[in-house]
Amino acid sequence: MLKKRKKYLLIIIPFIIVSIIYLNYNNITLYLKSITTGYNIKAIKVFEENNLENKINRYCETLDEAIIQNKYNPKFINIYYYVNYQDIDNFIDLVNKLATIGYNANDINAIFANINPKNIPIIIKNSYDKNLGEYIKLDYFDEEKLNRYINFSNNKEKLSYSIFYVQNKTYNAKDIVTFVNANLDKEYYSNDIILTDEESNKINVLVNKYYQLESTFVPKDLTPIESIYARNDSQLLQKEAATAFNQMCSDAKLENIKLYSGSAYRSYEYQSKIYNEYIKKDGLAQAETYSARPGYSEHQLGLAVDIMNSNWSYVNKDDIEYSWLITNAHKYGFILRYPENKEYITGYMFEPWHYRYLGIELATKVYNSGLTYDEYKARY
Repeated sequence: MLKKRKKYLLIIIPFIIVSIIYLNYNNITLYLKSITTGYNIKAIKVFEENNLENKINRYCETLDEAIIQNKYNPKFINIYYYVNYQDIDNFIDLVNKLATIGYNANDINAIFANINPKNIPIIIKNSYDKNLGEYIKLDYFDEEKLNRYINFSNNKEKLSYSIFYVQNKTYNAKDIVTFVNANLDKEYYSNDIILTDEESNKINVLVNKYYQLESTFVPKDLTPIESIYARNDSQLLQKEAATAFNQMCSDAKLENIKLYSGSAYRSYEYQSKIYNEYIKKDGLAQAETYSARPGYSEHQLGLAVDIMNSNWSYVNKDDIEYSWLITNAHKYGFILRYPENKEYITGYMFEPWHYRYLGIELATKVYNSGLTYDEYKARY
């Protein structure tokens, strides 16, 4: 019996010794790989089991943590591999959710670099936005509007409420942020942002179908335009604008270009009167393509002027006066307020006669940007 036991031990002991050596060798190998690569032993095992040893060549903390936390999804290995690790709560969970929606590693890096982690659930609750990785990097991106940007970007009926809606028009990342900042994701007159008198008296104030003036607002220093450049004695602008308009008309005259003010300052009451007359004449839908509702007109600011040509008709696109104004108006502080092909942004038809005073510096910046004033304000 003793001999049999000895014989058995002679067989089993070498096997145990070999097994111990083998196991220790494997552990030692894993340990050495862990030291040299930086990855946790658990991650090394996953790489070996899935023939992913090539991933060992570059340490990635995101990939390492995903495996350590048992949140590793093999489908997202290349995303983990290129996503920069962030030391925040539930980071791997957030990465997994973003990847599930369809965001790639570059998008995810941009999201964590530009978005407060507490707002990332806003992205996750929405469907994939192909433009998000680009627009969140823009200087004029406003994180508080994140949900609006995503909805606007993914909405196939963008600007469908607009009188000048262009079906199937595509928008890039800059457009998306600009339009939302300008409130163009909302229906006209839905914002009810009423400007104070202090705001309304600023030269750079924006008034459109989203920003409203008080019915009682009257500019503080209305001044008559010189009679030789005016249709009648009731042509008023704020003093600075009136001075600039007179100078512009005077300089234009030296080049045989004759300009006149056909309509400048309008009170709230007067705007209400002509708006209602236009509705009676052309109907509400048509009237709103060219006439502002009372309280929403730039004319009430005393900073807008409808310019007439030498024939005492409002300037037309084909007039030499129009060509001169397009080239020179900004030098005197005026911009063409409702340009051609921008109707879906301004909410008004192309008006080659309507100019808005902003001051030389700002008017020049807007002119050089090629943007409408609505877009410029939304960006700068």
